[in-house]
Amino acid sequence: MIANHIQTADDFDMIRAYNFFLLCVTWLTLSVIFLSRRQSYPPALIPFLKISIASLVVIGIYFVIGFAIYGLAAIASLRNLATPLLFFQICLVVFSSHPARLGPAMTASAILAILCGAMEFLYRKVWLHYTNGETYWSLAGGSNWETLAYDKQASRTGEVVTTLSDTFIIDFFNSPLLSDLGIEMMRMFGPNMHAISFAYCLAFFCIFALYRGHFIQAALLFALLFLCNAKGPLIVFFMVGISWSIWWLFGTRVAFLAQIFMVAVYALVGTIIGQQIGDYHVLGLMAGMQDFAGNPIGHGVGAGGNLSPLFASIQWGDAQAAGRTPFPVESSVGVLMYQLGIFAFLVIGTYAWISRSVIQLARRTGNSLHAAVSFAILAVVGTGLFQEEAYFAPLSLAMYLGLAGMILGAAIRSDVIRQA
Repeated sequence: MIANHIQTADDFDMIRAYNFFLLCVTWLTLSVIFLSRRQSYPPALIPFLKISIASLVVIGIYFVIGFAIYGLAAIASLRNLATPLLFFQICLVVFSSHPARLGPAMTASAILAILCGAMEFLYRKVWLHYTNGETYWSLAGGSNWETLAYDKQASRTGEVVTTLSDTFIIDFFNSPLLSDLGIEMMRMFGPNMHAISFAYCLAFFCIFALYRGHFIQAALLFALLFLCNAKGPLIVFFMVGISWSIWWLFGTRVAFLAQIFMVAVYALVGTIIGQQIGDYHVLGLMAGMQDFAGNPIGHGVGAGGNLSPLFASIQWGDAQAAGRTPFPVESSVGVLMYQLGIFAFLVIGTYAWISRSVIQLARRTGNSLHAAVSFAILAVVGTGLFQEEAYFAPLSLAMYLGLAGMILGAAIRSDVIRQA
């Protein structure tokens, strides 16, 4: 909303970091309160805090290494890596000590997301005008013009970018497998101005509404989710639906194993097909896996990824011929392995352990939302193989881990979860 008052791209990037700064200040404040009153908090909190802190310590060590090598690029990557775990801890601790009614606030937020999405889809020019979208995108996309990325795209695909709206048009679900259908879609980007992140946000609210029995709200959210044309969030939504059905019919253990199996099949099939068609998400994953084999220690936070200053220099034709990109991009898992080495599996394992803890709670409570959140976390872990936004966009994994923290914290407060 203040894009018209920003003078430089540096100011723009600084302002976009405010959310992470506020998150860190909140976490630090809460940590001081927790440590000063530790005896008043339930002991059942400790295992969740210990495991998530272990991952944060690893991230912190690799951040120090990365900052010494890559400078400011390490700070942007730190935001991506730390946000989900910081948010999880904040929600866990707060909900373990304070009763809160989550439903009304979440419903209000979901309705706002629906209104913003509908406004953008039906009246895009009006939306861009009143949100200062033109200025925002000129600040956010400046590097594309400076690096001649649009010229390279035109030479590769024959598609010439002349207006901002041209950059929003993609083939159906942005997939080579569906390009022969000849269907073009104009993506929605939402109030956060990021299509995939907004789609993960809509998927989150849709799951929250659907498994609480708010079917009309869920239907509206799903319609907008489909219009975002992002594969990963839709895959998460359908995986959750299948696993929840199995949970309802056959119980917790069968459903959790089924979800793990689906993620494994998705990883295998996605990798095989992606290699055959030269999909850039798979090329980025292959770069991470091949580099990991030669350097299992890692390169430090800030190396590789879509935020790398070298991203625009990637020649995708050369990458397809080589079967990998020069460094990992477009894959959360690939980038994590590249940055943290073998310790990437500690971080991913922490996500999976939180998912397992929530499904164990669902077995006791029989709560549909508890089961859905557990399955959603595992599904997002799987989509992270082929999508960097799955772990790193603030509205994807962080949202689910935050909700998991709320659920587990409330269960600890009500003594449903006790000290092991």
